[in-house]
This record gives sequence, structure tokens and C-alpha cells, in this order.
Amino acid sequence: MNDAASVDAAPAARKWSRRFAALGQFGISLLPGIVLLVFWQWASGRLIKEIYVSKPTAIAARLYELFASGEIIPHLITTGQELVLGYVIGVAGGVIGGYALGRSPRLARIFEPYVMAFYGIPKIALAPLFIIWFGIGIGSKVALASIMVFFLVFYNVFSGVRSVDRELVNLTLVMGANQRQLTWHVYLPAASPYIILGMRMAIPYSVIGVIVGEFTSSIQGLGLFIHEASSTYDPAGVFAGIILLLGFVLIANFLAGRLERRLLRWKNPTTQPPSDI
Repeated sequence: MNDAASVDAAPAARKWSRRFAALGQFGISLLPGIVLLVFWQWASGRLIKEIYVSKPTAIAARLYELFASGEIIPHLITTGQELVLGYVIGVAGGVIGGYALGRSPRLARIFEPYVMAFYGIPKIALAPLFIIWFGIGIGSKVALASIMVFFLVFYNVFSGVRSVDRELVNLTLVMGANQRQLTWHVYLPAASPYIILGMRMAIPYSVIGVIVGEFTSSIQGLGLFIHEASSTYDPAGVFAGIILLLGFVLIANFLAGRLERRLLRWKNPTTQPPSDI
């Protein structure tokens, strides 16, 4: 009986051990941030004027004030819509374009020089042009974010599709697979690490595209809020807006991580240790 009880307790002990290890790692990762915040709070007003850097307590109070009054909600909704639409359109276009050119060497030879030439244009320089085309509303920000996301995803998907083992493709064709099966069961699974990498790399660039567009000309959004806070010498408001943008990035990274673990679970199969008999 004692042996059976010890066998049953072993998995539970390993489970709690992993949880404590994860909590310890999380605490260690938080430590530098806590030290930075404490130093910032102490240094503000002592080593540097508070008008330049504010302080964490003032930023927290400003965030509370913004949410309590509801002032920030319309800006959050507008920026969130622009980010989601721009990111989704850019990812979809990058996946489709990268896959099409990766599968067709002839198309790649024709269009790749044009894509590379357009990629070399600073996307921020396109912001005024997009405002002329799409106006100062949500359309110009979505277009700018989409174009910044597109190229990162495109080149990752293009490289992923081109890297697929040709022998594997020929073997699949010999086994009777059609082009649709080849796409879903060979090319996309093989290129999925590249696709996920491009999607994760594109997250901050989508934020940059939206904020640059809102800085240039807009009627609502976090970029406009930050711009107005800086023009009125409100550093707490500026940092509050930056923290909210950071929240968007962290949420998007979390969702991308969940998607990566779901799509790429075949790369790291779970292995169970042999049970004691």
C-alpha cells in the first residue's frame, strides 16, 4: 500500500515542483522591472526634473483618472480597431503573396524585384500619401499598419515555402496527393514556423504604423492622445499612453504564443516518463 501511495504521489509532486519553478522564474523576470520602477520613483525630482519623466505613482494616478472619467475609452477602441484590421489584412496578404511566389519560381522572378523595391521605401514616408487617399479616419491607419505587417510576413512565408524539401514534395505527389492536399499537408505545415515568426515580428510594426498615422493626422486614437499630452507638457499622460500601447503588444504576443503552441505542437511532442511498476 505504501508503495502504491508513493507511486500515486510522484506525479503530483512533479506537478507542484514545476509550478513552483515557474513561479520562481516569473518572480526573477519581474525583479529587474521592480528595481527600475523603484529607482525611477526615487530619482524623479532628485536626479532629474519630474516635468521630464514624471514618476510611476503619478502615471498610475493618471491611468486611474483616464479610466474613471472614460476619457481614454474612445481612443482605446479606435486604436484597437486599427491595430486588429491592419494586422489581419497585412498577415492575410503576406501569407497569400508569400505562398504564391514561393510556389511559383516564374512569378518570383517577375515580381520579387518590385516587392523588394517597394520594401525599401520607408513606410513612414507613405503616411501623408495614405491620408490623402483614405482620409484622416481609420482607413489611412489601417493601410499603413497593413503595409508594414505585409512585408515581414511575406518574406517569412516566402522563405518558408522555398525551404520545403523537394524530395518530400515529389514523394507526396507520387502517393497521389493533389495540389490542395499538397498545400494543407506539406507546404503550410513545413512553413508554419516561418509564418508564426513573421506574425510575431509584425506585432510591434503594426503598432508603429498605427501610431505614426495617428501622429500625422487623426481625430481619435492613442497616438493623438500621446501627441496632445506631449504638446501640453503632460509627461504622466504620455507615459500612460505608452503603457496602454504596451498592453496591446503584450496581449497580441500572448495570443500569438498560444497560436504558436497550438500550431507547432508537432515539433515538441509531449513525452511522459516511464511509470514505475
